[in-house]
Amino acid sequence: MSEEILKALAQLYAIITKQDTGVSEKERIYVIDSFRSKLDQVRLKEYVALYDEFAGVDQDKKDKPEKLTSVKDSVRTLSICRKINKTLVQKQKIIVLIELLELVRSDGNYTPQRKQIIETVSESFNIEKSEHDFIEWFVFSKPEDLKSESAFLFIKSEGEAFEPAPNIIFNHHILAPVRFLFLESVDLIFLKTEGDGFTLNGLPVNSEDIKLFPYGSILKSSIGATFFYSDIIRYFIKEENKKPVTFNVTDLEYTFKSGRIGLRDINISEREGTLIGIMGASGAGKTTLLNVLSGIETPSKGQVVLNGIDIHKEKEKATGIIGYISQDDLLFEDLTVFENLFYCAKLCFDKLPDAEIQEKVESLLGSLGLAYVKDLKVGSPLEKTISGGQRKRLNIALELIREPLVLFVDEPTSGLSSRDSENVIDLLKELSLKGKLIFVVIHQPSSDIYKMFDKMYILDTGGYPIFYGNPVEGVIYFKKTANHTDAEKGQCFSCGNVNPEQIFNIVEEQVVDEYGNFTGQRKISTSEWYTSFKKNFDILKQKDSTFSLPKGLDLPAITKQTMIFFP
Repeated sequence: MSEEILKALAQLYAIITKQDTGVSEKERIYVIDSFRSKLDQVRLKEYVALYDEFAGVDQDKKDKPEKLTSVKDSVRTLSICRKINKTLVQKQKIIVLIELLELVRSDGNYTPQRKQIIETVSESFNIEKSEHDFIEWFVFSKPEDLKSESAFLFIKSEGEAFEPAPNIIFNHHILAPVRFLFLESVDLIFLKTEGDGFTLNGLPVNSEDIKLFPYGSILKSSIGATFFYSDIIRYFIKEENKKPVTFNVTDLEYTFKSGRIGLRDINISEREGTLIGIMGASGAGKTTLLNVLSGIETPSKGQVVLNGIDIHKEKEKATGIIGYISQDDLLFEDLTVFENLFYCAKLCFDKLPDAEIQEKVESLLGSLGLAYVKDLKVGSPLEKTISGGQRKRLNIALELIREPLVLFVDEPTSGLSSRDSENVIDLLKELSLKGKLIFVVIHQPSSDIYKMFDKMYILDTGGYPIFYGNPVEGVIYFKKTANHTDAEKGQCFSCGNVNPEQIFNIVEEQVVDEYGNFTGQRKISTSEWYTSFKKNFDILKQKDSTFSLPKGLDLPAITKQTMIFFP
């Protein structure tokens, strides 16, 4: 955070804690701990001193403020919030509100005066009253408290008595209850454990502390329960628009015409609403796997079954249900963004009137953040009219207009800036949460991008599978297999970052000779990684969904297609 925001936070902390009975020792400790998580030791002392000054506490004399309340406090609060509003995004404002509520909870002194100031902050931050009430209840709730609203999820332990409810689930592998809060407006999940014995991404969680539960997170109980972000978010996503999809890959192999084996023993089982990344070294078979899974290439052995249909033997039934986005642009450079999507839709829906197609296109462009560039010509990659990220989103739109249930994407971040890359993967994540099953070949993802994936499928040279599971768990698995000392930690303690490159550094680590030179021989060979994978990963097949796949494309006749291309 910037100096200005940290100073504003110190003022907010002071305004709230000096009310009524004044600053307590517990509240001051909370303020110190809050700044400690944001600052180094030198600046920590500076901001604690600033807080003491604002709160009117003399630490040498241990004096209480002479004047505990002031009619100016509300005006000052609004002024501070205006500063914060200019800098922080809505998600950060929510986190600030939770910190303020935790501050007053630390001493149990939530008086009407303090409540009024916090509500003023919440209103200034444009936080909906219903969400403010949810957050307030979540912060102050006790283990026995329950709420029926769908914004909450309660996980109860064995032996607890409770009335069955849609938002209460039971797990006998935890020692204390866990509760989650989902704020739909900002797409954030928070958790609170009502006892010790939990770790979040490898780091201990203190009882009753409220923690953000972001993409890729793993909450573990000391007696065996594991809760992944992808599992928890599914409880909060509305189901009405989701179509049941099962995707089962069994004993898949692929051999090139030269006789070289490209894929071996591939087994995958997934459902709708999942974002799966495919990673591997160069030449490991990532794109080959994507092509076989999507039906472009036919496997030498095994099968790919979508809702009980073998997509290679019954291709006509899967036409239009599967979407594929290649690395290369499929755009007409001289057409506008709107025209590219409009004519693509006309080539897919023969019977749909132009007015309905236009409505469909306008809606999709709006949802992908392309509405404001819809009248711009696409241009060539060398003479750009729209940005690289916008081109990639438009390529995705060309597939989404057909409304596929399963989407395959080949290296969507290639050649994009880090910001555009995050935007593209965030879009794919959002689509998966709405019910799509998406497979993505990804190369050198950042920490934030890596954690957005629900699952990661990792291949080694020769097409051998060596990992299939939660991304953060993947880092832990490879570190454990290679006997690293800090193997239990999937993320950095201080910043929460994951280093995906660490996986390939471990996989490809070489033996050195007595002179310290690399020998070109791996410490752990490909076959050993594959053997370890077979030993540690038991892939349970999803029961094939009985949901009938919708009718695919309604393609116009060749003559009509020609007329569309040459109006």
